[in-house]
Amino acid sequence: MSATIIDAIDRLMPLIVHSTCINSKLWDSPHQELPLRDYSLSWVIVDRNSKGRVAYQDVTPEMVEVWEDEGIDWEQRAIINLKVASQELWTHQKLRPDGSVVWAIMMHHDGFGSSRTLLSPYLDKYFPDGYYVAIPDRSIGIIIPRDLSIGEMQETQELLESWYDTATAPMSPHLFAPDDLIPEHYLWN
Repeated sequence: MSATIIDAIDRLMPLIVHSTCINSKLWDSPHQELPLRDYSLSWVIVDRNSKGRVAYQDVTPEMVEVWEDEGIDWEQRAIINLKVASQELWTHQKLRPDGSVVWAIMMHHDGFGSSRTLLSPYLDKYFPDGYYVAIPDRSIGIIIPRDLSIGEMQETQELLESWYDTATAPMSPHLFAPDDLIPEHYLWN
């Protein structure tokens, strides 16, 4: 059994979830509260179901115990796995005529779009003047540069609200500072 758990580390991913999930008696997975207290960071093992679709298995305390007994920094490994799965940081974008980004959407097939907002060191390189993040759905992360015009911001907010209203796993229709969704003392090697 422990060999299977050790092998699962290659499929471990971080998952931002609404804290209402964590506060329910049904949640037994390890989690860490984020600075924006409505959200928590948890972890899942990615599998494929019989139809080839992405399926998640909750990380259990037993898995964490095995990984820690083996000296595996499982939280760091989850971020590494997310980086590897994010060779293309976003899947959709809107550009201005000058080629600068109005918004970038992370809506990858693996369903970890909102988790990609955790990759702030990489996003900082693309948006050196700052940016906001949005997570209208658990599977969608949106990056919005801080230098939008009023019209661009209004259009972006309407898009965000539309995605939130039709979300399968709704998170928030609001914009956040990147640090609002980054756990304290998190390692980004």
